[in-house]
Amino acid sequence: MNIIPTIERVTLNDAVEISDLIINNASFYLKSHYSDAQWSIFKSYYSIETIQEKIQKQQIFCAKIEDKIVGTIALDHDYIVGFYTHIAYANKGIGSKLLSYIEKEAQQIGHPEIYLASSPVGLDFYLKFGWQIVEELEIDYLGVPFVETIMKKRL
Repeated sequence: MNIIPTIERVTLNDAVEISDLIINNASFYLKSHYSDAQWSIFKSYYSIETIQEKIQKQQIFCAKIEDKIVGTIALDHDYIVGFYTHIAYANKGIGSKLLSYIEKEAQQIGHPEIYLASSPVGLDFYLKFGWQIVEELEIDYLGVPFVETIMKKRL
């Protein structure tokens, strides 16, 4: 049974909860795919301070159930970033609701297509919702390589 969250814009007051949610999710799902150097970079990329900076630059939304943030997703121009759900709410429809919401948001502001970089863990999820693989590439972030699958969807 799917749980129906509310979706709202993130505020600076949400930075700690968003950072914790992302790092906890990634610890559970992604850490085994990363080297120690990659994991260290990942954690700094989603630190509280970095999330506060992102809140001011990106359109970041969260899914809430009873005032608890259970998922987050952001739009940076035509790119979906920072898409994570709370591990206790995985496979309960939170991710699909957030993805649908951000796709509509992107369409309303005039993006004919949008992009994202998928980890190996998320690939099947995106394919299920009509996303297409564009390419796999190695991205160098602060001197540490990350392999990502770039995907797109026409809106």
